[in-house]
Amino acid sequence: MCLGEKLKYLRLKSKTTLNEQGKILKVSMNSVYRWEHGIAVPRNSMLKKIADYYSVPADWLLSDLASKALERESEKSLLENYKKLPEKGKYKLLLIAERMRDGDDDFDVS
Repeated sequence: MCLGEKLKYLRLKSKTTLNEQGKILKVSMNSVYRWEHGIAVPRNSMLKKIADYYSVPADWLLSDLASKALERESEKSLLENYKKLPEKGKYKLLLIAERMRDGDDDFDVS
């Protein structure tokens, strides 16, 4: 369950509307909507406020968010390194990735 799904789950469980949730947290209804739909992410101070309000661990709210951030950083690093390769290296890397995806880890990369 991603952050937005967790926030929506908590709001619905407490039987509050987007507008009511916004008033409780002192933000706009639009902000709550954007968080729940993954368009925006609440700031750390707001995440703490939400966790405190619902009496849930902040770690629970952030668990998926942290792994997604790490995944984005890994993808960014991979793309940056790929762009720096000569054409032959790019071709080899694509072949390696395809073989790994297909479960073939016994190949020569020379």
